[in-house]
Amino acid sequence: MSGIGDDFPQEGGHMSSMFGRIVRTSDPRRPYTAILTHDQCAETQSSFATMREAEDFIRRNTPRPRPRSTFWDREAPED
Repeated sequence: MSGIGDDFPQEGGHMSSMFGRIVRTSDPRRPYTAILTHDQCAETQSSFATMREAEDFIRRNTPRPRPRSTFWDREAPED
């Protein structure tokens, strides 16, 4: 498995995907398939040997979600 900072092969355009998901397949060598959904073209698929590789692929090819406000994540004030 490649380490952090290694060059990755051409993956079809970074950040061109809206979101991704992982499905389990019956292939014993590459049982995880990452499916990327694009805004203006068909979905793309890539198979991986481990769930971690599939997750990393999705992270590299989809935008990070915006940080969520934690303003409401606190106890109610006491009167």
